Amino acid sequence: MLYSKKRIVQFVLASIFAVSSCLGNTSKSTAQSLPTPTCAWPLLWTPVGLGNWIFPDTAYRLWYIPIDREWHKLTITGTYPAARFFSLAVYDNAPVATALSDHLFDAQIAPNPGSTNPFASKANAPDEPRTYTVTVTRNQAAGHNALRLNAETGWLLYRVYLPNAGAGGMGGVPLPAIAITNSRGETFPLPACAYVNRRSELMVVQSRIVPELMDTPPRTPPVPDRIWFGPLRNPPVRLLPNPDNKYMVSFFMSEDQPARIIVIRVKMPGFPDTFRGAPVSQPAPGFESIQLRYWTMCVGEVVSPLPLTQCAVDATTPLDAEGFATIVISGDVMRPHWLSPDVVWLPYGDGQMVPKTIFLRYLLPSSDFPHSIQQAVARGCGVDYDFPNPPGHGSIAQAGQCTLDVMGDYYPIAARCDTDIFVSRGWKTCFKEAGID
Repeated sequence: MLYSKKRIVQFVLASIFAVSSCLGNTSKSTAQSLPTPTCAWPLLWTPVGLGNWIFPDTAYRLWYIPIDREWHKLTITGTYPAARFFSLAVYDNAPVATALSDHLFDAQIAPNPGSTNPFASKANAPDEPRTYTVTVTRNQAAGHNALRLNAETGWLLYRVYLPNAGAGGMGGVPLPAIAITNSRGETFPLPACAYVNRRSELMVVQSRIVPELMDTPPRTPPVPDRIWFGPLRNPPVRLLPNPDNKYMVSFFMSEDQPARIIVIRVKMPGFPDTFRGAPVSQPAPGFESIQLRYWTMCVGEVVSPLPLTQCAVDATTPLDAEGFATIVISGDVMRPHWLSPDVVWLPYGDGQMVPKTIFLRYLLPSSDFPHSIQQAVARGCGVDYDFPNPPGHGSIAQAGQCTLDVMGDYYPIAARCDTDIFVSRGWKTCFKEAGID
């Protein structure tokens, strides 16, 4: 047996986290210490409750577990979920990650013998086995369904985006099982956690990853009525970004203007119809092809612990005859009665929880789709985010102008507007008054 009863202690991070001042060095003398989890997947990112931190998404769930320095190998056995996307990713060092070490997304994960990967097939086969096995090892070249950890400690993340309707938050399957092998070749399974996001544990993780500055972040200058979005070249790795996404952020807004709203118009890329049970190869109604695996636009609060307010998700976003969405962000606590059903409403959230930002996720664009955030970054349109210091208005606007040329109609056009102007004269007048042609 790997650990004696004396060694199997309660998973209380506060008593055993110790952070090194030299995060980039992974030697035993300087590597950050980790808790030793006694169960699998003890922590969960969600858009509700204690798990709402570091900008989650309305339609995803993300489970994570620290990798202990004494674990030589992890064997992960799971079932492909009924969802838009899933992945496994490994990040070097914990609690503060210093680099993405390795990752695999759904279509890249080969099935077990006799099983089928529904993400690599053009048709669903619900009666066929859908299991897979992935291993995490240290400093070895990644092979078949293998992930590599380059540091002594790290994070293992399991992401599930937009489970099918009726499939629950886990996509209709159990969480992947985890077995641990130590350096002596002894293997033991981690039992499933009976509880996740214990406050005593989660608060310590949050305090390490989200700097103290974010408790009282500096206020940002007023935002012009014309709101630009700029793509992030390299999202802050300490926030554990999804390597299959590219993100675009708006100005960081500190001022609260209850009588004004934010109006956004954007064309929706073609996406899969998975929410209604179709395979990832089938476009949603109204689209001839799949241009993007997943799209969301979200409002987040750039104050500790970086919670999400709400997102507009592709599958539930109404579009006009030309494929455009109209999104209104207001400070109301409920959807305003003056909004028509074809307009998406996002709450601005508490006006005292500032700065705010609006951000987009673009996940796995098609190789023949030239108007993605990924293409804009590849053409040099990105902006740097030296977290916790947000990029300035000027750099976001400059990156946005460059990105607009790449994305065209798929770039979000946004403006602040008086509520009564929008109600009486519509979004076109709002844009005109903000100087948008």
